[in-house]
Amino acid sequence: MSSTGTVHLVATLYFCLVSAAVLAQEYVTVETAVGSLRGSVRATYTNKPMYSFEGIPYAEPPVDDLRFQPPVSKEPWSGVRDALQPGSSCPQYVNNVVSGDEDCLFLNVYSPSLPGPNDGPDSLKAVMVWIHGGCFREGRSDTATPHYFVDNDVVFVSINYRLGLLGFLSTGDDVVPGNLGLKDQTAALRWVQRNIPAFGGHPRKVTIFGESAGGASIHYHILSPLSNYLYKNAIAMSGTALSPWAFSRNATDRAIRFAEYLGHTAKDSNDLVEFFKTVDAKTLVTNIDNALSDEDRLSLFTCVWAPSVEPKHESAFLTEEPWKLVARGPYSLVPFLAGSTDLEQLAQTQPGGVLSTEEQVSNLKENFDEIVACDVRLPTREEQLDAARRVRQFYFNESDVSPQNNYTTALFDSHLFFVEGVDAVVRSTARYSTHPVYYYQFAYNGPISQFPGAPGAAHADDVTYLFLSSSLEPDADGAVLRDQMTAMFANFAKTGDPTPEVNSLLTEKWLPYNETSPFYLRLSAPLSTGMDMFEPYMSFWHDLLP
Repeated sequence: MSSTGTVHLVATLYFCLVSAAVLAQEYVTVETAVGSLRGSVRATYTNKPMYSFEGIPYAEPPVDDLRFQPPVSKEPWSGVRDALQPGSSCPQYVNNVVSGDEDCLFLNVYSPSLPGPNDGPDSLKAVMVWIHGGCFREGRSDTATPHYFVDNDVVFVSINYRLGLLGFLSTGDDVVPGNLGLKDQTAALRWVQRNIPAFGGHPRKVTIFGESAGGASIHYHILSPLSNYLYKNAIAMSGTALSPWAFSRNATDRAIRFAEYLGHTAKDSNDLVEFFKTVDAKTLVTNIDNALSDEDRLSLFTCVWAPSVEPKHESAFLTEEPWKLVARGPYSLVPFLAGSTDLEQLAQTQPGGVLSTEEQVSNLKENFDEIVACDVRLPTREEQLDAARRVRQFYFNESDVSPQNNYTTALFDSHLFFVEGVDAVVRSTARYSTHPVYYYQFAYNGPISQFPGAPGAAHADDVTYLFLSSSLEPDADGAVLRDQMTAMFANFAKTGDPTPEVNSLLTEKWLPYNETSPFYLRLSAPLSTGMDMFEPYMSFWHDLLP
C-alpha cells in the first residue's frame, strides 16, 4: 500500500473512531406514558446511529407483598430517569454462581431513529421483541445484542421476566395460579403497545421472537387469550409449548417437595406461599433439583419450574394442556415462522453432557423405556412405555445404544425434546391458519459454533450467529449467514414475508409451508431449500403422539 493510501486509511479509521466516541457521548430524552427517559446515542457494529434506552422498568418490583403476585404496572415518575445501562437480571443460579435481583422487571429499547415533531404514523418502524431462553430458570435481556437488527431498520426490544420458582410457582388453585413469568412477558408487551411510538416503533407492527424457553414462550402467547392483539407476527426458535421440558404437569407437587427439602411441611396453599415468602431469593434458586421426584430425575432434560395449567379465572394465562389446544385449534393465529437446529441435543453426547460417558450411555441402554416414557405426552404410563419401546425400535433397530452410536443417540434426543414439538406446531398452524407459516432448519457449523467440526448445529448455535458474531470477518460464511438471517427476520417483521424479493444477499425464495407443499429453508452456507424436513422421523412421531 502507498503512503498516501496508508494516511487515507488511518484518517478514515480515526474518523470512524471519533464518530463512534461522539455518538457514545450523546444523550437523548423521550417522553413515555409513565415518565421521561434519558438514553444514549451509540453506534452499531457498522457505525450507524443507534438510540439506546436500557433498564426501563415496565412493572413495579415484584418484592415484599408483590412476590408471587401478577405484575403491577409501573407507577409514573417525576423528572428524567436514566436509561443508560441494563437493569438487574432476575435471580438465577448459573455455573455455581447466584446472580440477579428480585427487582428485575426491566426492558431495553434500541431504535435506528427517533420520531421528529412532524413525523406521522407512517414513519414508525416495525418492532421486534426478543424473549430470552434458559429453561425458565436463567437468562437475561441484555445478552441479545441489537446491532444487526437495528441495522435492518427495526426497533429492537429485549425483556426480563421472573424465573424459576419466583416466576413459575403454582399452588394449583387461586392462591398462586402460576405462570407469573409469562404474565410478566405479557405486561412487557402491553408496555410496548403503550410506549413504543415514543421510540419510533409502530405498536401495530410488533413481532415477538425467542429461542428455546423463549421460543416456547412465543407459542404460549399464541395459545393464550391474555396476549391477543399485542403482536402481529411470531417467531419460535427451537421451542414450543409442546416441547416436553416446556410444560409442568406436576408443578404443585414440586413446590411442596421443595418446601419439604427446605424444612417446611405445608398445611395448605396459603401456608406454602407464606413459607416461600420468608425464604431469600438465593435459597430459592439453588438446589432446585430437590423439587424433582424420582421419576422426574429419570428424564434426560427437565426444566424444574415451567408453565402449567391454571384454574379458570379472569386473568388466567393457560387453562388447558397445550397439546389439547393445539389439537383442537384454531387459536390466535398470526404469520408464524419457526424452526430448529439440525442436531439440537449434540451437547448431550459431548464431553460433560449427560450422555457423554460409557456409564451414562449404559444407563440409557438398560433403562431406555423408563427414561423416554417420562417425556412422552400420552395420558397413561402403559401408553408412554409402549411409545418408548417403539422409539427404541425405530431409531436403534438391531443396534445398541452405545458410545459408537453417539450420532443416533443425539438425533433421537434432539427429535424428542426439540424438533418434534416445533414440527407438530408448524403442521397444526399451517392446517388451521389463513396466515403464512415459514419453516427453517439451522444447519451451519462454523468457527464460533459450540462444537466446531461436529456433524451438525447444536442447540442455540443459531442464537450465537444472530447476536454474538461480531468477531467474524464480514465476508466469512458465518457472517454472511448472520446477515441473511437478520435480514429475513426483519423482513418478516416488516411485511410478514422473510424474502419479499430475491437479491444478492437473499439468494433463495423462502416459500410458506403447507400440507401439500411442506417447504423449508435450510440456513447454512449457502442457503438452500427443501421439502419434508426431518423425514421419515417426523411422520413416525406424529403417528406416535397426539
